[in-house]
Amino acid sequence: MVLSSPKGIFIIGTDTGVGKTVIAGAIARFLVSQGVDVGVMKPIETGCRRRGGKLIPADGSYLRAAARVEDPLGLITPYPYQYPLAPWVASIREKRRIHFKKIRSAYEQLRRAHSFLIVEGVGGLLVPLTAKSDLLDLILFLELPVLLVARSGLGTINHTLLTIQYGSQQGLPFQGILLNRTTPQETLADKTNPETLRRRTGLPLLGCFPYFEKKGSREENIERSKSLFMKRQRREGRDFIAGLFWE
Repeated sequence: MVLSSPKGIFIIGTDTGVGKTVIAGAIARFLVSQGVDVGVMKPIETGCRRRGGKLIPADGSYLRAAARVEDPLGLITPYPYQYPLAPWVASIREKRRIHFKKIRSAYEQLRRAHSFLIVEGVGGLLVPLTAKSDLLDLILFLELPVLLVARSGLGTINHTLLTIQYGSQQGLPFQGILLNRTTPQETLADKTNPETLRRRTGLPLLGCFPYFEKKGSREENIERSKSLFMKRQRREGRDFIAGLFWE
């Protein structure tokens, strides 16, 4: 396999809690299973817990396990914060401001160590990172193509279209949309939204990830998410990730 992207992908969501980490972890483990040397990064994470006097990023740790790498958490998540707030607000409360150059330095180190890098965002596109910069500015700073993860249920059409419209106007290179069902019961909106978004955005719709509830060990969750991911590809009748990452 030859990777079609020379760098990697930046995975963002229409909002917080849309399943970015599970999706990013499933993609990372899937690519690893295909023999791809994958690195992972969640540059900023809020709501971290302390362990041994240090803040441990749960999402960053999950992604590291999914990619089966041993990169330091300080590179994967240069900015962990304790308060579950927008990064700018958390950085003010904890007196550790976010600097893009530090994130870029960690990013470059991981890029040199791996052939492909999956970077996961925090919150939505306009979540503030500094007094003057949002997540969008960080994506543009790292110059990565974007995969958008959105809820599959009611309300996602508006959130998805707004994200794509504004992001595209600012120069974000969207590669596609991946829907994620965040509730156990499949609704009529879950069934009809994919076609609506396909028609309205003109972007590749890379499938709909089924409802996923974490249970058991972290490794069991990662393997289960990878299996669901692969089953969804077969159900779609095509490999909707292969076309995104390699040719």
